[in-house]
Amino acid sequence: MTYNLIYPNLNFAHKKEKGPHYEEVFEEHFHLIYELLFFVSGNVDLVLENKIYHLKPNDLVFIKPGQHHYVIPLNEETYERYVIKFPEYVIPNELLEIIKKKPTLTSINDKTIINLFASLDDHYASYQGQHLDLILENVLKVILSYYSSLEENEKNNGNVYNQKMNKVIDYINENLAEPLMIEDICKHFHYSKSYIAKEFKASLGVPIKQYIITKKILLAESLISKGSKPTEIYNNCGFEDYSTFYRNYIKIVGKAPSLGGALTIPSSDVETN
Repeated sequence: MTYNLIYPNLNFAHKKEKGPHYEEVFEEHFHLIYELLFFVSGNVDLVLENKIYHLKPNDLVFIKPGQHHYVIPLNEETYERYVIKFPEYVIPNELLEIIKKKPTLTSINDKTIINLFASLDDHYASYQGQHLDLILENVLKVILSYYSSLEENEKNNGNVYNQKMNKVIDYINENLAEPLMIEDICKHFHYSKSYIAKEFKASLGVPIKQYIITKKILLAESLISKGSKPTEIYNNCGFEDYSTFYRNYIKIVGKAPSLGGALTIPSSDVETN
């Protein structure tokens, strides 16, 4: 399946090409905005600014505006990838300064990140693309935060602070079904609240609380798009009550949680005569 969804600030595509279409699709080109390419399958080389990268499944390529690039197919296997194109103003300033420093090809081993792309397909199938722009913005922030943490690790070559924050990130991703209070994370790692807040923001470019809530809501959105009822899965995403889940879902996704178009409203929010 191939589709394009274009919004004023984002462009998302899940593409598959094979055989005779290669020549017309993969001519050298560049964009005026940023591009993230997540490689799914195929046998291709990516040429970026005259440097050749052989793509492997789960490779994430970050391409800056103006960088010339094209793909060389090595056989007639289907070339499948997800592409998100976005302008500079979509990215938080702190994160932008990190990712501007150098181009990258990163092999993703975080299953949360890998599953995010599949969840976009699920969302499109369930809602015909409605509100996908808001979902994309939050997905993009999570992916770029992950990317920036890896870049910082490479730059500092084992910097102690980044190692510590990577452990915090792993802990968060492994415990999304738990409440995950910042105080509990501090107690687990024996850090002060001010220390973890400062170092997490410096490493990823987003506050730790925002990161946790966004990851929880993206997990919930993925479960809902696969047929789970919002009222049944909010607790599995670490929310203690449905009203808190409901408010955060609207804030991040931009609409109320629903299954098959039917809104699921918390009883406290329903007006009674």
